[in-house]
Amino acid sequence: MREGVSGFLYSQIGYDIHEPMRALVRGPERGHLPENTVFEIVDEASAEIVRSGAVSYWGELWKSHWWIVDFSGIERAGAFRIIVKSGGLTILTSDPVRVETDLLWNETHSAVGIEQLEERERLARNGIGWKDCGSDWREVNSHATALIGLCDTLSFAYKWLPASETARLTHQLVHGCDYLAICQDEAQLVGFPKGALIHEIPNHMVVIPGDAAQSAVAFARASRLLADTDAEKSAEYLHRAVAAYEFLLHDARPYGQEGFSHDGHGAPEDFNVPAEWMTRDLLMMMWAGVELWASGKLSYKQTAVELARKVMGRQVPKDRAEDGLYGHFYTFDRCSFTEKAAIHHHVGHDSGGTFPHYLVPLIDMTVRWYDHPDAPLWREAIHAFAYGYLLPACSRNPFFLLPMGCFGAEGLLVFCGPWHGANSTLCFAASLASRIEDFTGDVRFRQIAAGNVQWIAGVNAGITRRSFENFTLWKEDVPDGAALPVSQIVGIGARQVRCWTGIRGTIPNGFSVNPQFKLVVKPSRDADGPWFYTDEDWIPHAAGWMSALTHMRERRFYAS
Repeated sequence: MREGVSGFLYSQIGYDIHEPMRALVRGPERGHLPENTVFEIVDEASAEIVRSGAVSYWGELWKSHWWIVDFSGIERAGAFRIIVKSGGLTILTSDPVRVETDLLWNETHSAVGIEQLEERERLARNGIGWKDCGSDWREVNSHATALIGLCDTLSFAYKWLPASETARLTHQLVHGCDYLAICQDEAQLVGFPKGALIHEIPNHMVVIPGDAAQSAVAFARASRLLADTDAEKSAEYLHRAVAAYEFLLHDARPYGQEGFSHDGHGAPEDFNVPAEWMTRDLLMMMWAGVELWASGKLSYKQTAVELARKVMGRQVPKDRAEDGLYGHFYTFDRCSFTEKAAIHHHVGHDSGGTFPHYLVPLIDMTVRWYDHPDAPLWREAIHAFAYGYLLPACSRNPFFLLPMGCFGAEGLLVFCGPWHGANSTLCFAASLASRIEDFTGDVRFRQIAAGNVQWIAGVNAGITRRSFENFTLWKEDVPDGAALPVSQIVGIGARQVRCWTGIRGTIPNGFSVNPQFKLVVKPSRDADGPWFYTDEDWIPHAAGWMSALTHMRERRFYAS
């Protein structure tokens, strides 16, 4: 069965100079576009054709056919129309699309990275933490993820921002860390070991070890960023990072079966969850060790090295490739299934599982500790993942999206798994791709970074009538058979999504296989596709967006 929709899909915000520039055409049949279809990029002001070329057929996926309009290489700012022609006749014409240097950053950073958090601070219970989703929850994992994104931004963007905006970002950094501090103190008050954090106050007074790993990273990085402006907070956060890490190393235990989704992991139905850390937990703990070492706690270097050895022991070798892919990682020491890019749902085992195969700490170790005896093994592991999995897996869909992962005999799937869209994961995938481009010097990873970011900006599968079939507060009357490109940032872009709170700068949950908050679709090739739109707010999406734009802008500076 084919999806009987068609659409002309292009960025609703615009394109950055020196980044890939692509639009896509979606159609129900191979003959939707004639052979020898071409495109022209026309300057709106002068009517000059600044670029032209062939429209290339990509193939069939998600019950639709896809064509690529690649107009990369425009190096002058302006507004342009994308015109698709066949036999001299115009078939499709875009609205004017902007192209500028650092356009995505300039158009979004204030609303997404600052103003949104300020409004969420105002709306949070008692003004503590952030209103982090569509409800009144303030989960530790979402706050820690937001803080990690803030740290990425503050580590570089002070060079681009006025002092007043840097100060506002720094205030949000402290505000978010102070909520984590309350959760850490509350955990000890109610009897949990020192360093643990309550998952959420007041609704979920439980301890999830993954929260402590993400919080240790956030606390340690915040401590260094505040060292020369707020010595008292810097010292406090470093102390808290150490406490969280010591809890992980000595007192924490894996969460167990509760909250483990067999379908989401691609695990056999009879799989019993072992008392082991998932690979994503090991990577986050490794990252915390690297950040603490960088904060002066030198003894944690060996801990990070040992964790890296455990992670590398789970890497899929080439002779055991699944669906032709290797270099990614098994979820546990002894299991048949590999780790998925995103697994977050409910409160329990899988909570906070949104960082996708995040080898950033291994990259940092290879750069910082280049003379360590294990450094050649780290480099090999990074290269195996980059070329055995990341590049070929993302190349199997026309948007270069990071897939959710391999699901046994069903193979590589892009959307199956999570209970709502994974926009945070896709944005952090763009950050990871930029870091890997820096590490390898291979510009092919730039397509992955740009593709995952532009999926948010509007180069996505498009909103259809079917998008609103399941539970969602945002409804729109989309013409039957149409797929309309949308910016997934509320209040920004020519055509925009909406969300529960309506806060400008919010990035909602996004496209999904499962209806929002429901794990009901078995992962399969036939079920895979961007069928529904899930519109609840969640602050990790903004964190990933700001992280991605920061790393991409920093990479452009050094690549120019």
